[in-house]
Amino acid sequence: MNHPYFNYYESSSLFHGSLLSIMGTRFDILFVIENKVTGEALWDKIQSELIRLDKLFNRFDPESEVSQINAGACLSPFIVSSEMWDILLSCKKYHQQTNGLFDITLQNFNKVLLDHKDKSIMFVDKDLRIDFGGYAKGYAIEKIKGILIENNVQNSFINFGNSSIFGLGKHPYGDCWSIGIEDPYQKGKMLGEYKLKDDAMSTSGNMPSNPKHIVNPFTGVYNEEKKMVSIITKDSVDAEVLSTSLMIAQIEKREEILHHFNTSEIFVYNL
Repeated sequence: MNHPYFNYYESSSLFHGSLLSIMGTRFDILFVIENKVTGEALWDKIQSELIRLDKLFNRFDPESEVSQINAGACLSPFIVSSEMWDILLSCKKYHQQTNGLFDITLQNFNKVLLDHKDKSIMFVDKDLRIDFGGYAKGYAIEKIKGILIENNVQNSFINFGNSSIFGLGKHPYGDCWSIGIEDPYQKGKMLGEYKLKDDAMSTSGNMPSNPKHIVNPFTGVYNEEKKMVSIITKDSVDAEVLSTSLMIAQIEKREEILHHFNTSEIFVYNL
């Protein structure tokens, strides 16, 4: 169950919508809107889009497109939807731009064959699978941002599980959206406070509760460093890809990777 929640605060014209469980985490959004009724209608659109994308990307749902790909592409070419085709091409581009560190197979993206003629995918290795964990939340935020802009919303704050964030415009009582990042190993200790205005921010790292979840596709070994990487940039997908890739990139390779991106700020925290 998604357990949706919403509230409207008339004094600030802020609408707050929340889904406690979507795409593997919690989703919260604040946006400035003229009244509650209009806010509810927009919230319905946002919920519907998130549920649709969860259905697209959720590899644990046997009916999702990614599950169908994982089941079918190891046997023969599997024709995908137009949206999934564009996503796969995007992931291939990111794989190249990050020197192979961003890899939706977590093994070897070069073993994925993409046929432009019929928009199909096939795995050379029958044990290969794809997982959009380091991509999907950024993609969803970009889709939601499009919905907000289409509905003339100028000020909004999106929080996807505290790790994927976007600030559109500004807070009703400020000139930006301010956020703080807490040290996961020292409760109450803040690593920094950052101001977002039409900016995306993604943070990847190891937590005490989940110390091994970012794998190096070249070695198959999970990164266990007590480290976090935060990226601020204009594009939420770029932010997601970079924060994950730079967690495992060698220091001397960072600039080579960043050359392909328009990145505003990078923060590496050794904890």
